[in-house]
Amino acid sequence: MRPLSYYRSLDQLWLGTSTIQDKWKSFIPNSHQPTNTYLSILGSLLPDQAVVSAISQLEHNTVLVQGQQVLAFTGSEPRPSQDSPFSDKRKVEYAGKASWIQHPEDLLIHQAEVLQQEIQPAPFDVEKYQSLGNIILSPSNCFIHPSAQLKGCMLDASSGPIYVGEDVNLQMGTIIQGPVAFLKGSTTNLGAKIRPNTTIGPGCKVGGEINHSIFFPFSNKAHEGYIGSSVIGAHSNMGALTSNSNLKNDLKPVAIFDYSLSKPRNTGIMALGLIMGDFVTTGIHSKFNTGSVIGCHCNISSQGFLPKFIPSFTWGEYPKVQTYQMEKAKQVASQWINLKHQAIPENLAQVMEEIWKEEASFRT
Repeated sequence: MRPLSYYRSLDQLWLGTSTIQDKWKSFIPNSHQPTNTYLSILGSLLPDQAVVSAISQLEHNTVLVQGQQVLAFTGSEPRPSQDSPFSDKRKVEYAGKASWIQHPEDLLIHQAEVLQQEIQPAPFDVEKYQSLGNIILSPSNCFIHPSAQLKGCMLDASSGPIYVGEDVNLQMGTIIQGPVAFLKGSTTNLGAKIRPNTTIGPGCKVGGEINHSIFFPFSNKAHEGYIGSSVIGAHSNMGALTSNSNLKNDLKPVAIFDYSLSKPRNTGIMALGLIMGDFVTTGIHSKFNTGSVIGCHCNISSQGFLPKFIPSFTWGEYPKVQTYQMEKAKQVASQWINLKHQAIPENLAQVMEEIWKEEASFRT
C-alpha cells in the first residue's frame, strides 16, 4: 500500500465517506470471547454483516482466512508470534466473499459501491437552497448538512447520491454529479466540476475537474486542471493546471510502480491515473502520465510529462532534480500542517526518517 501507508495504518485509509476504521464502528461484533482473549482484524478488511458474523463466532485460538489471506484471529496475545505466526491456531476458511484493500487502486475499485451504500439522504429545505441560485436534481437523493454553504451551484443526484457535510463551502458555479461526498470543512473554488465516484476529504480545497478520485484530508487542487481515477494523499498541494492522464491511448491495462516488487505491476484495469503520497507539492502545468506513483515529501514540476515513478524526497524541475533535504522537508511539511490549523504529529520526524531510509535505493 505504499506510499499511502507511510503515515497511516491500513484501517486509516479513506474510502467513501470515512476511514475503514470508522466503518467498523457500526459493525463491531458482540464477541462471546472471554476477557483474556484478543480479537484482531485485518486493517484493510471492509466490513459487512456476513464477515462480521463469521468473526464474532470465532472460538479462542482460531484464525479466519480466505485463501492465503488472514482476515482475523483470536488468541491470548494481540499479535501472532513472528517465528511461527498462527501455528498454534485452528484455521477456518471464510465461505463468503470478503473484500479487503490490497493495492492502492483497490480503493478506486470499491469507491462507487461504498459511496452508494454509505450516503444516507435526508430531507432538507430545498426552497432555501433554490433561493440562493442552486439547482438540485433529485434532492431526495441528497444529504446536505445544515451548516453547509451553497450558492449558485448545480447538484445532479439523479444517477447517484450526493453528500455535502458539515461546514462544507461550495462556491458559485460548482457542478456535482453523484455519487460524490464532500466531507467536513472541504471547499470548492468557482466553477469546480466534480464528477461521479469522488470523495473530497476533510479540509480539502478543490477546483477544476475531478473524476472518480479520493482526496485524503487537507489536500488542495484549487485551480483548473484534470485529476481522474486517482488517490491523493494528505497535506498535498497541486499547482494551477496540474493534470493527469487516466487512460492509455491503446486502451491496454495500466501498470504502476509497486513498492513491494520494486518494479511496475500490471493492475489489470483500464482507467488509473495518479497515486500520490502525503506532503507533495506540484508546480503549475505539472503533467502526470497514466499510472503514475509519487512518494511522500516531494516538490516537483516539469515542462513535459513527469516520470511515472517519483520516489519520496524528490525536489526540483525534471529532469534536473535533487534530493529534498530532510530539514527543509520537515519545515515545509510543518508549514502545510499549520496552514490547515492542525497539530503537528509528534512522530512526524520519525516517520520521515523511516521513509528516507526505506526509499534510499529508489532515490539513486
